[in-house]
Amino acid sequence: MKTYIWTLPTRIFHWLLAIGFTVAYILGDFDNFENLHFAFGAFVGVLIIFRILFGLYGPTYSNFKDFPIGLKNQIEFIKSYFSKTKIYAGHNPTASVIILFILLTGLICSISGYLLYASENNVLNIGINQDLLEKSHEVLANLFLILIGMHLLGVLGDKLFHGKVGTLQSIFTGYKNIEAKNAKLNSFHKTYVFLWFLVPFYVFYLAYGLQINKKDKETKIENKEQYEHDDD
Repeated sequence: MKTYIWTLPTRIFHWLLAIGFTVAYILGDFDNFENLHFAFGAFVGVLIIFRILFGLYGPTYSNFKDFPIGLKNQIEFIKSYFSKTKIYAGHNPTASVIILFILLTGLICSISGYLLYASENNVLNIGINQDLLEKSHEVLANLFLILIGMHLLGVLGDKLFHGKVGTLQSIFTGYKNIEAKNAKLNSFHKTYVFLWFLVPFYVFYLAYGLQINKKDKETKIENKEQYEHDDD
């Protein structure tokens, strides 16, 4: 029996987040694509904000109420991992925790990126050292990457040991090979989804047009290179 677990909005978010973060992470090392890095970073942040709200008011399985994050659930899941005594329709306990950390880390990373831009370009006087902001942003981006790696390992493990459930396929189709209640979108969800996927693209457009103080940026790069040269 097949059950509809992941509605289309949740699946679209999943892939947009994956694409957005991947591109932002790669472009972070290229000064010539700084505006695109800003745009994708902002895109990811707004996507996550809407996903968090969807987790509060969304349908079954996408709603945080369905996330079995308690310690008892974690222990039960680990003990029964290689058996079929417990099948989770939505996220399993460990995946639930990792997903929540991904959302939180991604949001803070996006915010730190904006604060770094604002500090470098004199948009806001936030009173935080730029080097500290830059380092924090890099650490958060790398932590985000590690969490995604853990998520992928979890999906791989599920494919190897619980392949018949169809968790991997459900990321594309929405269906798992289990018997459970089908997820459904009500009229509020459908209206909300329209904004969810409209606003991030609009913010992407705005972020791409952000002005960059090239002179100050070049001076900072020159000072950094000189500092590294002196250390050598």
